[in-house]
Amino acid sequence: MTHILENTKQLEFHTDMGEVIKPFKEELKSLNWILTNQEYILLDYKDKGVVEKLDHQSEIIHFNGQELLDILENREIQFIWGVFCGTKKRIEKLNQDQIPYADMNSEIWTLPDKYLLPESEIEIICFDSSCTIIKFKDLEVEKRWKSKFTDAKKLKKKNAS
Repeated sequence: MTHILENTKQLEFHTDMGEVIKPFKEELKSLNWILTNQEYILLDYKDKGVVEKLDHQSEIIHFNGQELLDILENREIQFIWGVFCGTKKRIEKLNQDQIPYADMNSEIWTLPDKYLLPESEIEIICFDSSCTIIKFKDLEVEKRWKSKFTDAKKLKKKNAS
């Protein structure tokens, strides 16, 4: 099932990935991750500088689970846009038409339960810094996440505008 977290007081700001991942940190560490369609603000830039692994210019950024966890737990980052896909196997290469994206992607709304990357075990979509959309293949992980984020709603199909 796909959940959307918006209009909530459970996060300091929407798309606060450091908070969003807390209920499934162990699962996050066990997966390989890609980040695509990213736009973000380093809120702690003055104190900590850049995050070497993040690059606004890259179409795809690869992380192992520990690398991603370290960044999300130790930095204050507001993701405006971004698609995080956690997979069991490392995704080496994607064709241009396979790269997951959120900005201007009507399928997020018209096919809400479709994974943007079919290999994903967990998918997190930061959408215009106004909401977080999350999908889990493991129902126990989903249940744990849902118990923390009680404001999350099932994302229902909408007509594309």
